[in-house]
Amino acid sequence: MRLFLITWIGKEFGLAEVVKALKQKHKIVYWVGAHSREKISSQDFSGTIFHSHDDALKAIPAKEVGNFLFDPPSAELLEKLLGTESETLTMMSKTFENMSVNERKHLYYDYVRYWDGVVKKLKPDAIIFPNVPHSVYDFVIYGLAKFYGIKTIIFELTRVNDRCLVISDFAVGSSFLKTELKKNENKHFSVEDLPSDIHAYYDAQISFKANIRPQDIVELSEKYSGLKALKVKARSFWTTVTVLKDLSVFTKIITYLPRKFRSNQKTEYLSLAKPADLSKKFVYVPLQYQPECTTSPLGGVFVDQLLMIEILSAALPAGWLIYVKEHPLQWKPRGLDYFSYRYRGYYKAIADLPNTQIIPLETDSLTLIDKSQCVASVNGTAGWEALLRNKPSLAFGYAWYRDCPGVFKINDVRSCSIALEVIKAGLFVDSQQIISYLYSFGKISINGFREQYCQDVSPIDVTENIKNHINAINLALEKNEL
Repeated sequence: MRLFLITWIGKEFGLAEVVKALKQKHKIVYWVGAHSREKISSQDFSGTIFHSHDDALKAIPAKEVGNFLFDPPSAELLEKLLGTESETLTMMSKTFENMSVNERKHLYYDYVRYWDGVVKKLKPDAIIFPNVPHSVYDFVIYGLAKFYGIKTIIFELTRVNDRCLVISDFAVGSSFLKTELKKNENKHFSVEDLPSDIHAYYDAQISFKANIRPQDIVELSEKYSGLKALKVKARSFWTTVTVLKDLSVFTKIITYLPRKFRSNQKTEYLSLAKPADLSKKFVYVPLQYQPECTTSPLGGVFVDQLLMIEILSAALPAGWLIYVKEHPLQWKPRGLDYFSYRYRGYYKAIADLPNTQIIPLETDSLTLIDKSQCVASVNGTAGWEALLRNKPSLAFGYAWYRDCPGVFKINDVRSCSIALEVIKAGLFVDSQQIISYLYSFGKISINGFREQYCQDVSPIDVTENIKNHINAINLALEKNEL
């Protein structure tokens, strides 16, 4: 089969060896990665077009494709891809924050022009992504693949250590998992029936009183503390100036001190935060860190978390409250300045909603889960933690755990009202249901890592990681649906 590999980066995890193995049975037509930095030679992949991730992000063609003349996209094609366009323009807030709407739209058109031409010219049978596409250009490729009916293979991260689900469409989820859950719906499994790594994970989650933070949150917290934070800022400065050619960073440096002492995200939040009364009935809403894959694209329309809270407020039973808490890392990587996801007045708009209260950041998350009636989030880890602690979860967007008992998929006020009435009537999430879900999940998911934080909690080594990825891809290529 003719394969594209998009943002396939991670030689240290064995991902280059995965490509070498795939090359034995298939033709690797196109590979977007970091070949120069990872010292991957094109001589080892004869006939494969190499494309730098940084160049792809800037809409610079691969050298081997540079001479192809692709027509600008037609109005008809762009209209059929409006959903992709909307999500892509939102996604650009991570890397192209300072671009105007029209600049973003034209960059998007450049992406469509190039990748539509490449797909038509090279005719891939399947396109493989190491994660849900969220690097802007890769989401355009994903949208085009869906439009043309090209198979997509995605390794979806979960919060069960290094476990991932192999899917084709993040909005649909894993059909393999749905089938396995259906097969096992009348069976009862014990913790001892779980794979050893999932058994250990489950025991740790339910045994500790203290909050067990996901590994990436732990590592990001360390990354943005002390001297490490200075190194990250220096690297970010260099990338902004040399790769993105964004010189506005100099203005930010010059105006740093005046900005430090004026109104910002943190001062606005602190001015509105009030201690939670845990004796009240409430829905706990932990905000997701933004911008990130978990809300764009996985949040769908609920990338606007204010919309989620408005729906909750409109559906809330009488006498209940909504407690909203910011993500603990939201103010670290990007600083305290207002920006597109946390604009001036964002927190006030939340606090002004009926029966809605912003609470202090230091309020313990697990205590809030345990005392709540349910947890509502946009693809949030807290929604999964709630299930592990026998609390219902309201899922806005496309959570990886959407098929777990105790999860209510929310799209509007009506579905939210129905869910909250069921919860009000006394719904209890049984541990037996969670264990049975984890059993099916263990049968379908794979151990595998493509990021350092996943490797840090993985029970397998690089050799087994290579093997697991090769087997998963070959199996996915054989199946009609994932």
